[in-house]
Amino acid sequence: MSRVSPRPRIGVRAAVLFGVAIAPMLVAASLVDLPAPVQITLDGHVRFLPQGTTLGELMRERDLRPRSGRLLDVEGHVLRYRADPGRVLLNGALAKRRTPLVNGDAVQVVNGVDRTEGTRTIVTMLKGLRPGNPQFSLDTSRVEEIRVEGRVSGIVVSVRFRSVGPSTRPPAVALTFDDGPWPGSTLRILDILERMHARATFFLIGYLAQRYPEIVRAEMKAGMAIGNHSWDHPNSPPFDQLAPKRIRMEMQRTSRFLRRRFGLRTALFRPPGGSFGGPVVTTANDLGMRIVQWNVDPKDWLASRSARAIADAVLSHVRPGSIVDLHDGGGDQSATVRALPQIIRGIRAMGLRLVAIGDATRRS
Repeated sequence: MSRVSPRPRIGVRAAVLFGVAIAPMLVAASLVDLPAPVQITLDGHVRFLPQGTTLGELMRERDLRPRSGRLLDVEGHVLRYRADPGRVLLNGALAKRRTPLVNGDAVQVVNGVDRTEGTRTIVTMLKGLRPGNPQFSLDTSRVEEIRVEGRVSGIVVSVRFRSVGPSTRPPAVALTFDDGPWPGSTLRILDILERMHARATFFLIGYLAQRYPEIVRAEMKAGMAIGNHSWDHPNSPPFDQLAPKRIRMEMQRTSRFLRRRFGLRTALFRPPGGSFGGPVVTTANDLGMRIVQWNVDPKDWLASRSARAIADAVLSHVRPGSIVDLHDGGGDQSATVRALPQIIRGIRAMGLRLVAIGDATRRS
């Protein structure tokens, strides 16, 4: 039996040893052939990319989608969604997407910015002589309407009125009564006004007019002027700090009720507490009304106020063109009722007549 020769084993071992020896050299050679990565910053963070990567490829691979900025109207609603497109900047500037990235490049994703439309101011001289708005007296003059509106949307931001030039002051005084109609005191005040042949203006609270329609009809029958004093006289926060929708509702609901129930279209609005800033003047103007304030306030709503104190406060401050703020509702107004005859006689003794404020109402 013959023996197998061991020589082939030596050949196999040699081949294995040769392969082990040459492998590191092959790996080293392949590593030498690989290009070094490109180092960039993306939104301030270091990133390594393969050589030859373009800006467009980076945007696709990283899903870089800058947000567009919107154009908003003055009330915050969207006018245009892509008014300020976002951008991807290369070293602080716009670049073509096929631009290859190199070491040290800085890529930044910049979102578009929301912005609100600008405004424009329109000044219009109104015709004839008019009272101010807000109106604090019976004085009239030339009046400018100053309207601020959205430059794109045309939405009215604010409306105010400015007296221009000399004013005309009538030899008259307007007595006004707030917070009615009120059972008892309103009818007693009406009786005094009718007996003394004096006209006045009553600013009504809507829900009370709904509750006591017969008193409203008595005011109309007596020839008194009627104005709007909101639906339920909110006091806290102040009227001009309420949400714009609430302000409109308070004014509009009362005007609609007076028109539908009694056929009255009131042109005057007295805000609760005399609070008229913010959107109050704008809303009143939009609803076809003028804000009416006062320049004589005897504070007859105070429980501690006597009839004599009320009358003295009115007669010591009243002047031609004055508007006097009194109350026929909101509580016990018996002191006001007792002071009223003395107030009327005292004003007439000054040579002044008693008038309602403008053409406050007209039948529809």
